[in-house]
Amino acid sequence: MTQFGDYELVEKIGEGGMAQVYKAVQGSLRRPVAIKVLSRTLTDDAEVVEGFQRESLIIARLNHPNIIHVIDRGIADSVPYFVMEFVEGTHLGRVIAEGSYDFRRKVDAVVQLCKALAYAHRNGVIHLDIKPANILIDNEGNVKVADFGIAHLFGGDANPGDAVLGTPSYMSPEQKQGLSGVTLASDIYSLGVVMYELFTGRKPVPG
Repeated sequence: MTQFGDYELVEKIGEGGMAQVYKAVQGSLRRPVAIKVLSRTLTDDAEVVEGFQRESLIIARLNHPNIIHVIDRGIADSVPYFVMEFVEGTHLGRVIAEGSYDFRRKVDAVVQLCKALAYAHRNGVIHLDIKPANILIDNEGNVKVADFGIAHLFGGDANPGDAVLGTPSYMSPEQKQGLSGVTLASDIYSLGVVMYELFTGRKPVPG
């Protein structure tokens, strides 16, 4: 096992292009947590490190029961990481694949997801990667929106540039043209795709 400060890594539970997510145990409180760790190969890239640190700050400003909570962050052996609550359960992608939810439970999940997005939008955050795999659901049926890695702070002097980031099959037309054109409606478009897939079992066919 690997130690990151007060946190002991137990197992890898997720991996993306720039980071890995581990289940861990917080030593001082002996509770399970999730730790997102920047890939060691990227620690010399100042822009990537800045974006990684920015993600934790964005989540930390969003205090809502349907958005994943950040507990702590730090650097261990020159590798940045941040700590989140650990969600014991599943994610919406698995729910869709298994067909395990009846109509009532699907509606309940959508309502919770809408509450999370409405709160984020009121607080100046566009998620930009709403998809089933980023919608965690705990064993009590509570939705937790996760992975704000490409989230955009709108308003003020924010300038996201023209990079195209996100998951193509869930992205709005304007997001596919670059982040400079995204709005709150970009998340709503992705929400619509997720809802279509949840209720029909398949993604919509582009017109």
